[in-house]
Amino acid sequence: MSERQLVLQPRGTAQVNGPVNFERSVRRGVRIADHADALGASRGALEALYPDGVAKLWGSTPTNWTGNAKAVALRDRAVGDRVLFYADMAFFAEATIVGLFRNRALAESVWGTDDEGATWEHVMALGEVREFERPIPADQVLKPLGMRAPLRGITLVSAERHALADDLVTTRETRQPRHWVLQCNPKKWDVWSWWENREERVTTWSVAQHLNDLRTGDRFALWISGAHAGVHALGTVTSEPYQTEDFDEYWAQRPALRHVVDVRFDRFLFDHPLTKQELTSDPAFANARIIRMTHAANPTLLEPAEWAVVEPPADRRGRSSIAAPTETVVTSRPVGSIPEKTTAADHSGTRVVDFPEAKLVKRYTEFVGRALYCLSALLPTGERLVCDLFDSETNTLIEAKASNTRESVRMALGQLLDYRHHLAPDATLACLLPACPAPSIVDVLHSHQVKVIYEAEGSFRTLV
Repeated sequence: MSERQLVLQPRGTAQVNGPVNFERSVRRGVRIADHADALGASRGALEALYPDGVAKLWGSTPTNWTGNAKAVALRDRAVGDRVLFYADMAFFAEATIVGLFRNRALAESVWGTDDEGATWEHVMALGEVREFERPIPADQVLKPLGMRAPLRGITLVSAERHALADDLVTTRETRQPRHWVLQCNPKKWDVWSWWENREERVTTWSVAQHLNDLRTGDRFALWISGAHAGVHALGTVTSEPYQTEDFDEYWAQRPALRHVVDVRFDRFLFDHPLTKQELTSDPAFANARIIRMTHAANPTLLEPAEWAVVEPPADRRGRSSIAAPTETVVTSRPVGSIPEKTTAADHSGTRVVDFPEAKLVKRYTEFVGRALYCLSALLPTGERLVCDLFDSETNTLIEAKASNTRESVRMALGQLLDYRHHLAPDATLACLLPACPAPSIVDVLHSHQVKVIYEAEGSFRTLV
């Protein structure tokens, strides 16, 4: 027999903002920092309960009565009790109470007040909220308890009576979390600036399909599209789909009304992404929908076997938090962002400007035959370092120069030492040149453990 009491909790109708409040403070959660002034002494307790800073809260207005069902429920419910949420003649979700407190200022800050000036100041802090795949008709729960639908107000059921309905509810618990791919086109949403700006807030993500399938608690992989596509972050969906017109400044053109879900990132791979090439080398991922339907709308479903290809290597690389203000932000970007040639106009007319280093990098990348990246580092001072190439397979930082002269190689050596210090302290260094330099120059590079990669007869050779 369950030793927990059962709290039957109406969500409330649209007239009292029930659906909106449930979406805001239970599905999406309340950012503790946004209500710090109203929390007062409750803040420390909530931060201990929710280390990620997002609290799942539900409240009840006070009552002037002392012996009715509402008064008993507010007085006698306890931490550890089970909560069943009710709406539209059915129970649709459950949670466990992890904290109880009374705070009118917080309730007003989160939910406002009703038409009579009351607010939902008797607050429950909730553990994991599980929404049922199919809501349970109210009578199936209430009749064994000797009650009838509709449920008029919050009601406390004793532990002994709770056992009468426990088996029924347990068999109807929610499905296992699904796994999704959320795509990002950097030309439409500036993911690189978002990452370098060290954004801490929970972000919304635009979705256009599977609106009835996405659930709070589902896991997702952030897939950046374009050259060298791949997974750059993992996270958790923290709300069900809802419509909004509120979009952030990272959009090249802010959308009109769209469906979104709230997401929370918990693994960042921007300095070492899981590339499409790397993922598809595993037969379990080679036929994933994101590979077959690259232009599909968000989100794209991943099968459990496909997610198993993504999650383990992601957990072994990257980081679990954004960079602190005192840290360097490292980003691995596709090679080729610098053009091979362009046109420029000045007082003498239009002329073609060549970028021979870019051409050399392109030829070497094609020769290697696997994904190489350009590493960008934003220092705490605001300075930026950009290393031409990073070979993750060999952990090598490579700086390219259009000339093999001593002056050019000296510059490359200084850059490589700077890059290693800030970008990858354990990396091997290499200088990429269009021809073999003089032996004395090779000796200088080798004395600093820098390899020489040079082009010769349509191929590339390496001096170690």
